[in-house]
Amino acid sequence: MLWLVGCGSKTEQQIVKDVKIVKVQVPKELLELKALPKPYVNSEIEILNAYSMLFYHYKQCVIQMGKIRELGE
Repeated sequence: MLWLVGCGSKTEQQIVKDVKIVKVQVPKELLELKALPKPYVNSEIEILNAYSMLFYHYKQCVIQMGKIRELGE
């Protein structure tokens, strides 16, 4: 994975003065996402549980993206 890093000054227009390419090795486990099972719901509590499961997996993706960003720094 390649990251493009630019440095410059910020005014009304942004001018990039220096650009460097940083090659980052990202572990496979951070790039893989597990398929979520399709929830079958019959009641309101099961709907809440399905949303809870979806939010949990969303937060796991956010954590993985944060770890990938840290590797680039």
